[in-house]
Amino acid sequence: MKWDMTKNRYEAGYVNEYKTWLQNDLHGVVNLIPRTGREIEDVHTRLQIHAYHFKQEWDRREKEFKQKEQEFQKREKEFQQKEREYQFRELESQRVLAKTSQELADARACLMYLDMILDEQMNTLRVVPTSSKAALVEPHVFTSKCIIREEVEKARRGDEPSTF
Repeated sequence: MKWDMTKNRYEAGYVNEYKTWLQNDLHGVVNLIPRTGREIEDVHTRLQIHAYHFKQEWDRREKEFKQKEQEFQKREKEFQQKEREYQFRELESQRVLAKTSQELADARACLMYLDMILDEQMNTLRVVPTSSKAALVEPHVFTSKCIIREEVEKARRGDEPSTF
């Protein structure tokens, strides 16, 4: 018979038939209820189930990755937009600074010219005798006021810089 054992050389008390020996040795240890619901013995079916679970996990991770990628792209677009706005403000600030610097230089040149004119008028008045100074002061003050008013109007209109 197929299950016949060789000679019992260790004297373990085995019987000649394998099924009887197995049943006697494992009596009470093994549950005799079949394990059909516990383990899948069909390898192909088990692999299909593993493939299904793997695909579900893959799809879940792929979906998470796409969401994170979309969030990253959204943040990247926001960052680029803010960067463009910052560069625009920076260029605008540089333009305003250049224009203000030019206006300041023009105003400085104008003040230097007016200072020079006033110095000339003061030097002219120093030479004149004190009795006639009162008659000469009024036209010089009037001339200075006219020059100052003219320069202020040019600055307000934004005309070309002073030619002083």
